[in-house]
Amino acid sequence: MSIATQYFHNAAAVISYHAPGYLRVTWHPTVVSVADLQAIYEHVLRAMHHYGCTRLMSVHGQRPPIPPQIQEWLTAQWVPRAMEEAGYDRCAVVEADAPLSQLAARSIGNSLMQPLRYHYFPTVREAADWLQKN
Repeated sequence: MSIATQYFHNAAAVISYHAPGYLRVTWHPTVVSVADLQAIYEHVLRAMHHYGCTRLMSVHGQRPPIPPQIQEWLTAQWVPRAMEEAGYDRCAVVEADAPLSQLAARSIGNSLMQPLRYHYFPTVREAADWLQKN
């Protein structure tokens, strides 16, 4: 079992660091603005720097679908910057319950031009196991 330290939280998400070495974003079933979503991802990047962490788990649960504008921003700007600035190299996505949310998340993975290792999982435990492998 990992030990978690909360880094940030608001109505839309909780960002926590899990020993041994990954960040976890747990999304809430809250619709937020594009600017607020971008701000959450900027907090994720700051947490990567703070903890020296290169791996991320994103737990989607009941999260609403990621808006197309954020999908494009993530693939074109945020992911490349996180890879360059923080060494971001692995992402485990615990899929949302809703098919439209799953489709939106998979669209991001399919659009990446960078060599980010990512995988989709049905459970947090499977995602954590994968993130902790070399």
